[in-house]
Amino acid sequence: MTHAILIMALALAGATAWTSTQGGAITATTPKRGGNAAAAKVTNPVPATAASIAAGRKTYMLLCSRCHGPAGKGDGGGAGAGGQPADFTDDVWEFGSSDGEIFAAIAEGTSADMESYAERIPAPDIWNLVNYVRSLKPRP
Repeated sequence: MTHAILIMALALAGATAWTSTQGGAITATTPKRGGNAAAAKVTNPVPATAASIAAGRKTYMLLCSRCHGPAGKGDGGGAGAGGQPADFTDDVWEFGSSDGEIFAAIAEGTSADMESYAERIPAPDIWNLVNYVRSLKPRP
């Protein structure tokens, strides 16, 4: 009986650690490989002004450049769990490229390397970050 309780406690602790690392419970907008239709419908309430992009750049340099690199090419080298950080200058983004999908990936996290930032970055600042990340992609 004691052995069964210990196993249940360890399983619960593991599940709790995973959900807290990933930003909580799975939601309709949780990032998915290939994109998430529900997250894609979320519109960015912050216009991509020069001030918003500058504010997003400040957050990016502070919290994101270590892994994603200073130019957003995924070459920062800080991903400790072995993942490859996203290249924001690339044409294909693994978890979707709409503003809502980018917001969800930042807020909810996608992996052990790309953890949730919802508790560290207020939503308006995540939207500024979305605007900045979008500005990194070369224009045709």
